Amino acid sequence: MTINTPSYASLAGTEAASSPPTLNTLGLPLKTPTVHQFSFGIQRELLKGVLNVAYVGSRGLRLMRPVNLNDPIPGTLPSGTNVNVIRPYVGYGSISERQTSGGSIYHSLQVSYNHRLSRRITGGIAYTWSKSIDDASSDRDAGDVPPNRGNTRAERGPSNFDRTHVFTANFIFQVPAPIRSPIFRGWQISGIARMWSGRPFDVVLSADVAQIGAVQNQRPDVIADTKGPKTVEEWFNRDAFARPKTGTFGNMGRNSLVGPGVNKWDLALFKSFAIGEGRRMQFRGEFFNAFNHPNFTTVGATLNTSSTTVNPLVNSFAVVTGTRDARVAQVALKLYF
Repeated sequence: MTINTPSYASLAGTEAASSPPTLNTLGLPLKTPTVHQFSFGIQRELLKGVLNVAYVGSRGLRLMRPVNLNDPIPGTLPSGTNVNVIRPYVGYGSISERQTSGGSIYHSLQVSYNHRLSRRITGGIAYTWSKSIDDASSDRDAGDVPPNRGNTRAERGPSNFDRTHVFTANFIFQVPAPIRSPIFRGWQISGIARMWSGRPFDVVLSADVAQIGAVQNQRPDVIADTKGPKTVEEWFNRDAFARPKTGTFGNMGRNSLVGPGVNKWDLALFKSFAIGEGRRMQFRGEFFNAFNHPNFTTVGATLNTSSTTVNPLVNSFAVVTGTRDARVAQVALKLYF
């Protein structure tokens, strides 16, 4: 590895390099990440089916996480001075260190039931009620870099992938034939239903209020209840945020908002026809998101920030900006020989 040291006109003045080189490093000592997993479950036959109830948990220690070692002390930037001259390691921009200082905890109740209801229908359901908490969900995602390297414990919050409720159901139904005919006999309908709560996310400022050289996931102050109407036009309360004082960090916790969930049904209709010895043809009709339920994905979360205030009415702030696929239908014939 070769490191080139940049030159400056003045180390203490305003002529420091505006775009100094950045570095990625490994923190020392690099400890071994450890995950402890534990579970306890009960399985029992119930109404000709099998019921499973389990507690499943895990604890992560010494997990990898990114931290920017070269953030200047917030609030120490003299007026009219380039931020790069007050960094701890002058001559470089961000120095992202992957260090084993992260931790996580996960608790869940997991319930499933599988049952052959009759000669014609078979089904199963599964439900998970869980909570995953950590202080960084990845060691490479820029969204996991703490804005305040001096208080990384403030990043403890719901994991990026946390979903409180996850419900899934499946079934296969043998359609009864109205008349005795090969055309009407042997049809099957199957389906999978998914109902999941949303994943957490942050509101981030659009400007470097803390004066650390980058926005770096800086969050605003919360001044009101963040819960909103959960409509396309306003998913959360856009007026619940304020600009922190210059040189400070906001009081909003990491991943304290919850995005849209999932409500999706996939259905299929199929039948096999014998067309000779050792040969058969299968007809399949598949319908993804069969009921065309709107499933939203992303919500605008960048709060427009100026030198004195914030403007929540621009940048599609609090507005739903993405959706999953609408209903998709496809028909196919398969020949087996």
